Amino acid sequence: MNSTPPAHTPGRVPVSVRRRLALIAVGLFAPIVLIWFAAATIVARGLQFPPALAYSTSGAAAPVRPAPPDSRPLRALIDAPSDEVTVRAAPAHPLRALLAPIGPAGSAVILTYPNCVDEQTLVGYFKVIRSAGYAALIIDYAGSAMREGRGAVRRYGFGWQERRDVLDAAAALRSRGVRTIAVLGVSEGAAAALFAGADRAPPDAIIADSSYARLAPMLRRMPPLDSLNPLFGRTVLWEVGLMQGGAIDDIAPARAAAKLDGCPLMVINGADDPLVPPADAQTIFAAARGPRELWIAPGAGHAAALAADPVQYSRRVGAFLRRYLGVPGRAAGAD
Repeated sequence: MNSTPPAHTPGRVPVSVRRRLALIAVGLFAPIVLIWFAAATIVARGLQFPPALAYSTSGAAAPVRPAPPDSRPLRALIDAPSDEVTVRAAPAHPLRALLAPIGPAGSAVILTYPNCVDEQTLVGYFKVIRSAGYAALIIDYAGSAMREGRGAVRRYGFGWQERRDVLDAAAALRSRGVRTIAVLGVSEGAAAALFAGADRAPPDAIIADSSYARLAPMLRRMPPLDSLNPLFGRTVLWEVGLMQGGAIDDIAPARAAAKLDGCPLMVINGADDPLVPPADAQTIFAAARGPRELWIAPGAGHAAALAADPVQYSRRVGAFLRRYLGVPGRAAGAD
């Protein structure tokens, strides 16, 4: 008995034709999708490794006047007796710091600063800590990188990656007998301090100067994301989260501030900050549950409260440190 092929149903496309059409569609759209994600990766990596942000240090409307470059090493810049400390000895990611003690080092302040490579920016903060009478441990990103032959350019981790550096620095201080520890973080360093405090046992006090509240909104305020197609911008933010090892919405210092378990927190921000507006500082301040202080510095741009009013900055930071670390050389809470 001869078999006959099934009759073709009118209006129904044969399976073989549908397969060919699907392959053609994939061939047409796959390059577009690949180009889309490749372009998003390039933009995301650009946000990971940005040049110096073109924001004023004295106010949103003032022209940018960068300080003349100084090629001296960190130890020469701080111009104070210091000891080199190995914060992390791991071959893949070694990290060193300089510890400048004052008297009996019962209390110390970890200083972590913006962009990780601009060593000149930390000298003023270092002087604030020293004038308050506390030992200062300065994470030496540039020195660690250059000594390993990798140059001074580091990944810009938005504080999320750098939280481990703060935790390791605190462990290095405790191994040297330091009893009370505060962290003074600026910009990215402020976010790192908050993330570190929420990650494990928080330090005895945190000063967060110019930290963003949530990463995604902050990135949307930065070039080039501020002018991108919204759908493409969301793709870029998704890739940034992948590069950081977490969902973009989880990278939120305000959320970390809510987990500080009573750690005293001082939040500082410039009133004219175009990158991290005062609303971000207020969000972080509102999220914290322990003792807290908020200072919005008039006329200051991003990470510029110290430059705008050094006397007020030193007075406020010094009083906060004495309140929660104790008078230098004495236990916190001592009369």
